[in-house]
Amino acid sequence: MTNLLHCKTCGKNQTTPGVKLRKCSKCRGSAYCSPECQREDWPAHKKLCGDWYDKYRKCQDGAKHEGQLELITWVSEEEGVGFGASCFEDCDELKDTFETEFEGNLERFYKYRPHAFRWTCCGMPGDMDYGCDHHGTGSKPCSCDFCRMGKPLPERIYNKKPASRMGLNLPRGPDPRSFNTALAISAATGRSLFGMEM
Repeated sequence: MTNLLHCKTCGKNQTTPGVKLRKCSKCRGSAYCSPECQREDWPAHKKLCGDWYDKYRKCQDGAKHEGQLELITWVSEEEGVGFGASCFEDCDELKDTFETEFEGNLERFYKYRPHAFRWTCCGMPGDMDYGCDHHGTGSKPCSCDFCRMGKPLPERIYNKKPASRMGLNLPRGPDPRSFNTALAISAATGRSLFGMEM
């Protein structure tokens, strides 16, 4: 058995009599046979536990991004951008900066250029934190205007594929949990006042 679950500290595996292995409740990665083994491994494990972007998940509206924060490394002809969502002529320089100055460290690079990333749960750029426009795939209701109005994303918006949404299969909505009469009126009024698509 090649993928036998074993204790990270003492090496006991799931076939050892009397041993019940439990995975770390935070990262669900490393397994331990006892609280003592988990405590012993903690100084090393804490550097790897969880994802570096967990602290950036919370949005202004109280929602949390449930996907991953991913560096944009692909080309979007539609937007005319490539690595780090930068213009074609700046891609090579930005990639070199990421690899040399930041030594490939994603968190440091995110602090320097958050819009070079995207959230995989909603396809929003990494610097957008007003909410998670997941249109029904999240554990909490979507807070976008369209879901609040009970409308799917308009074709023009849904079919547009910016770099931050490329490769993601995102729904159009609406999230049925999101409809709210008062918020729908407010969203419709606001979008109309600012000439935004309804």
